[in-house]
Amino acid sequence: MSIKHAEICRPVEKQLRISMLLASLAQLMKLLIWLLMIGIVYDVGQQQFPLFYLLGLFVLTVLHYSCKIKAHDQSHYSAFQLEKILRERLSQKIGSLPLGEVQTMGSGALSKVLIDDVQALHAFVADAPPLKAEAYSTPIFVLLALSWLNWQFALSVLLFCLAMLFILKLMVSRSQPFRRQYGVALTQVNRAIIEYVQGMATVRTFDAGESSYGRFQQSLIHFNQVIQTWLQSMKWAARLNRILFTPMPIMIFLLAFGTMLYWQGVISIFTLFAFFVLATGLIETMHPYMGLFHLMEKSRASIERINDIETMASLPVSDNPQLPSHFDIAFKGVNFAYETEKTLEKNTALLNNMSFSVPQNSFTAIIGESGSGKTTLLSLLLRFWDVSSGEICIGGVNIKQIAPEQLMSLCSVVFQDNFLFSGTIAENICYGLDKVSEQDMINAAQQAHIHDFIMSLPQGYQTSVGERGQLLSGGQKQRLTIARAFLQNRPILLLDEPTAYSDVENEIKLMQAFKNLMHNKTVLMVAHRLNNVVNADQIIYLQKGQIVAQGTHQDLLEKSAIYQQLWQSYQQASHWVLGASSEAKA
Repeated sequence: MSIKHAEICRPVEKQLRISMLLASLAQLMKLLIWLLMIGIVYDVGQQQFPLFYLLGLFVLTVLHYSCKIKAHDQSHYSAFQLEKILRERLSQKIGSLPLGEVQTMGSGALSKVLIDDVQALHAFVADAPPLKAEAYSTPIFVLLALSWLNWQFALSVLLFCLAMLFILKLMVSRSQPFRRQYGVALTQVNRAIIEYVQGMATVRTFDAGESSYGRFQQSLIHFNQVIQTWLQSMKWAARLNRILFTPMPIMIFLLAFGTMLYWQGVISIFTLFAFFVLATGLIETMHPYMGLFHLMEKSRASIERINDIETMASLPVSDNPQLPSHFDIAFKGVNFAYETEKTLEKNTALLNNMSFSVPQNSFTAIIGESGSGKTTLLSLLLRFWDVSSGEICIGGVNIKQIAPEQLMSLCSVVFQDNFLFSGTIAENICYGLDKVSEQDMINAAQQAHIHDFIMSLPQGYQTSVGERGQLLSGGQKQRLTIARAFLQNRPILLLDEPTAYSDVENEIKLMQAFKNLMHNKTVLMVAHRLNNVVNADQIIYLQKGQIVAQGTHQDLLEKSAIYQQLWQSYQQASHWVLGASSEAKA
């Protein structure tokens, strides 16, 4: 077993050793059964009734199958236990990673590791220990028995088997590059399938032709080419495998070499017969050995993916966490670029020398074009990522000195892309809170202007929202998230375009609700609609990760040419209507 396999199985190492011990005992019983069968043949040849051998055969058969069943039970129980341990360990590890890293990996890759790769290891742990015991203990037992009968003949059988193992090793080493290519090609197929299925609505809407599944088709063609190349290159090896790893070659060897020893008077005819019975058992060990190898190869990629996650750097946590006593926010010389961009030139960073402060109980709006770094500011404040340099402070305390769970408990967040769990409306509004009264939940829903809609549903607050909230519209999901923020009532409020899915009427109601929610809170809001931020205590205008204007709406209109141009463009766009065509007018 490789180092990686042994390391990942360490939590159930003791149980697996017991399984291997029981499997080895089962193989010893099997050898003794063969010896008893040889003894029965000998007694029959001497015209004696083999009563002792028959009784021993019955007892050993019961012990053999008892040990074998117990060995498999032990390994299977260990596999279930390891599956539980790995999923808990991976979940804890993912929970300790920066959330930005988790989002970058994507739900598809994470679910594959947590479900498919852990399940692949279950199959390995359940089947490998008995196979390993059979593959390594049986040859030792058989060779000891053969040496007891005749050591010269036993040595020749050992050399013959080692030669066959050497041939097997050559065939295996030749197939390893193709196994890696197979793994990569299979991953590409899986990725293309997921993309094709998840994007089915877009595919049918915009591309009903053959190109809609072009990437999927190309990945299948590549996968087929890898398989065909592999099979073609291994054609003669496979034929040789089918010839060598059967009882026939060793039977021919035993017949030729044993006959020679018999005519030389080295062995008796009975010893030759015993060798035929025992030595063929060595060939049987080739099949467990090959089965063990295939299990290890199949699980190797899963172990590597699990190891990749477990070796990722967790979010650094202070040994002496601090708790801020007030809730002003300060960005001090903050620079940030994603890991893949840190080697690029400085002007490609998402944020450059970002410095500004948000006084406690004030309302700060962040505006700017897409990609200017607005949402990144909120992500850094929540430590989804850590800054490349500089620092972010709450109440004068660097957020790196605040325990991550405490930092989250200070902030209520409403993102543009909202996530709901597949539970009831009540469960989603109250998510993360304990002992919430029904009246408090209703009050929060009323403040978010979602209560009337909820009461129009047959089951009211006990209505299921479906997977990821798919039974609700985008605006309804957003207002449920806003109700959750009302209910949490935390001192810092972060809003990322909170009215993105609202119509004009509901947007006015929501902004009034937000005005109430913002009372006595430190508010940082990312906005695209400028009419929502004209009353902000300060507006920060970003372009390409830098602050190009900062101040109140009125100050910026008077002093910032770039903000004046943005406001004029917004006013023109808000009053723009679709005109009738000349044909319609006619």
